[in-house]
Amino acid sequence: MKVTALLISHNGARWLPAVLAGLEQSTVLPHEIVSVDTGSVDQSPALIRDALGIDPITLPPETGFGAAVRAGLAQQPPAEPEEWVWLLHDDANPAPTCLEELLAAAADAGEEYAVIGPKLCEWPSLRRLLEVGVTLSGTGRRETGLEPGEYDQGQHDRIHPVLAVNTAGMLVRREVLEQVGFDDLLPIMGNDLDFGWRAALAGHRAVVLPQAVMYHVEAAHRGQRETTLVRHPRQSERAAAISTLLLNSRAALLPWRVVRLFFGGLLRVIGFLLVRASEEARDELAALVWVYLRPRRILSGRRARRGTVTVDRAEVRDLLAPAWLPYRHGLDFFSDVAALLVDSGRERLTRHDEHGRSPVRRILTSPALWTALVLVVLSVLANRELLSGSPLHGGALLSPPDGVGHWWSLWANGWHALGTGSSDPAPSYVLVLAVLGTLLLGATSWLIWLLFVMAVPLCLLSAHRFTRRVMPGRWAPLWAAVAYALVPTLSGSVQQGRLGTVAAAILLPIAATSALAMASEDPERRERARWRTAIGVGLLVAFVPVALPLVLLLLALAPYLLGRKVDWRRVLMIPVVALLLVLPWAIATLSEPGAWLFEAGRADVLPLRPMWWELLLGRSGGPGSAPWWMAVGLPFAALAALVRPDTRHRVARAWVVVAAAALVLLGLSYAPVELPGIAGAVRPWIGFPLLVLQAGLVVAAGIGAAGVVRIASEASFGWRQVVGAIAALGAVAAPALGGAWWLTQDESGPLTRGTAASLPAYMTELTGATNAQAVLVLRGGARGTDVRYRVLRRGTLRIGDDAVLALTPERTDLTTALGSLLAGSDPGVSKKLSSFGITYVYAPPRVSAAVTGAFDAAEGFTGASAPTPDSRAWRLEGPATLTAIGSTSNLPHLIALGIQLVTVLAAVVLALPGRRRR
Repeated sequence: MKVTALLISHNGARWLPAVLAGLEQSTVLPHEIVSVDTGSVDQSPALIRDALGIDPITLPPETGFGAAVRAGLAQQPPAEPEEWVWLLHDDANPAPTCLEELLAAAADAGEEYAVIGPKLCEWPSLRRLLEVGVTLSGTGRRETGLEPGEYDQGQHDRIHPVLAVNTAGMLVRREVLEQVGFDDLLPIMGNDLDFGWRAALAGHRAVVLPQAVMYHVEAAHRGQRETTLVRHPRQSERAAAISTLLLNSRAALLPWRVVRLFFGGLLRVIGFLLVRASEEARDELAALVWVYLRPRRILSGRRARRGTVTVDRAEVRDLLAPAWLPYRHGLDFFSDVAALLVDSGRERLTRHDEHGRSPVRRILTSPALWTALVLVVLSVLANRELLSGSPLHGGALLSPPDGVGHWWSLWANGWHALGTGSSDPAPSYVLVLAVLGTLLLGATSWLIWLLFVMAVPLCLLSAHRFTRRVMPGRWAPLWAAVAYALVPTLSGSVQQGRLGTVAAAILLPIAATSALAMASEDPERRERARWRTAIGVGLLVAFVPVALPLVLLLLALAPYLLGRKVDWRRVLMIPVVALLLVLPWAIATLSEPGAWLFEAGRADVLPLRPMWWELLLGRSGGPGSAPWWMAVGLPFAALAALVRPDTRHRVARAWVVVAAAALVLLGLSYAPVELPGIAGAVRPWIGFPLLVLQAGLVVAAGIGAAGVVRIASEASFGWRQVVGAIAALGAVAAPALGGAWWLTQDESGPLTRGTAASLPAYMTELTGATNAQAVLVLRGGARGTDVRYRVLRRGTLRIGDDAVLALTPERTDLTTALGSLLAGSDPGVSKKLSSFGITYVYAPPRVSAAVTGAFDAAEGFTGASAPTPDSRAWRLEGPATLTAIGSTSNLPHLIALGIQLVTVLAAVVLALPGRRRR
């Protein structure tokens, strides 16, 4: 029985001396040794020449393992009966008795075995098991039947049949090796599984002989070998496994394999991202792309295999991994994650601080917690008129939809049956509301109620986490958080229904806290902080787009604000990610940049012209805002904080934020903007820069107040003590007076609970079931004013609808038709209105007699009941259609949504703590 050892080498000089020494110490030596080197640039050829006295066959570096084996066999005489080939790697060291045991098993089995493999142990540990045969699962996972890091204690020392054995140490009949061969589609990774599967289909058996031992480095798998064929080992292994399944599966199973591997691969990508294994996710995705973009390779490979198949493919089924094994792996994964979460939670709940207090005790003794609970009670008392009734609405706030499905539909669809039809996308805050509404089991009215009625405690909880990081002590951060939490209410934002400002007030401290961590010395923490800041800025921009220019201004000052140098490429990633998070709305505003100046909520209500001192003191001057004189003490306290030399530089940073907010505030105050869907120029609401300005003043005053009592008691009496005392009184008085006003106010502003009756009840009921039944609402016309109109479907507008319509230009054909009707000429006007699905025309009070007279005289209109004597209504004769409203292509919108969702997923994953790697 002849044995030829075939040694394949490629840049393996670091392992070859031990491998050659192990070969020399073998108790049985092969009859022939053939060496093939594939373009090594190290000392591998010289080492082989010196140790074996033979010249290796030299091949190009891009030569795969199968081609190297064929080249080595081609240099030998034709195969003899009972000739075997022993395949060796340059990183696999055989035990002295390895070949002897393999040959003994081959002699005892006769022709029963065609492939015999040794037990593989890890080199250099020598104790850990790597493989005792391998197989493949239905998901393309390489299965060894071993636990990770399992030690060799003889527990697997029995000869048993397998699908395949590793090529490192494989003893194979030469005739079988030449007949089946290695596939060049798999140059390095996975060729052993593919060869074993095809050999089994050709009627040959493979077994593992654990008594024969080979120690393997797995250099290619571990990325320790320099080769052009394997740049990303995991990617190559996954691509090889997927290809092996598609190449060798039964034809009936092929469609199922294609679908399962594709979607299973995508799920694996998501799973890797969720545990922050970004490299594994990249390799998985790259492997899928590599295989699925080359279908011809799979088809040609399957055709080439037909000539070697001699047994039914079903007979090989028992050699493959059981069908339930991938599901067990999935269950093990989720079990490990759950155990990790439980252990992490247990550690947090049992970890004591430096004073020996447990987390539960710290929570129960936290002034912030009890202050938040008190503010919840005070919020209920202050908003007692809003505790029951229909959903909140009024001022700039529209009514929430009846279900969260309206928001999901508004976000997902590229065309909306609103008004005269619109292809403009919904604002990105609709997605945020849809997610939050879904978490509240579809209770959209409860979501809006929580945001407005509980605005003060919610702002306190988010602000206190920030203030604790920028000012020392226990009471100064709490005072600053309370003072900030009252700003949205005292400025009138809550009472006026300013959804954007209220949401931004909750989100701003969260984004600011993330930004503080960008000054960390830990690079990984800085990276996570950048992504968290990007998410926070994206959420802010979704509700208040004007936050983006203010963020850009502050990012330009980042080195000063953070107190360290910054990597500008990484810092500028923040606004880029924020822009991607507000797709596709950001694309739609390229033609209407003025939309960036308007926040969430109605833009055409409550025009404001506050005085400059009201803005400085955090008052909008509109309904529901507190008297400006109550806040006089806050800017004085912020100015007085500059007196302290030990905190002056930190206070100055807060004043830089105040100056940046004042600059944006000044620009907004004198910037009337026109939008296609809004009649006339509108001044944007200045709530967000006003909020940032007040936040800067609060932080400056809080930093200056921290420790002021201790410092005053240690120093001699002087003018600084007098200034500090006055500033402290003013700082305390501002939120105290504001809180008292908040609790005792009689008028809460336009925000209310009740039915938003924009139409008569019967019209709302008749048109609420379908988009094909709309109402044309007319306003104006009295005293020479222009007549304005709006088409309402399904009763009334809901939160988010107004932002879509603000970007939607009016239909000139409908405007022309109405103009001709009002001018006394109405040929076919009723048919024109019917083509927009309009079934009723409604004129609320204060519409001129000329308008009502024109509709009374027009053909195709009959009078309908109106709710009040000074309002009018008409019904259109004939059926209504939607022929004048046509939808547009949804593909660009879906692409933008896909980019947005990928950005959301990537940002969330990269913002999570990194996975600990072994």
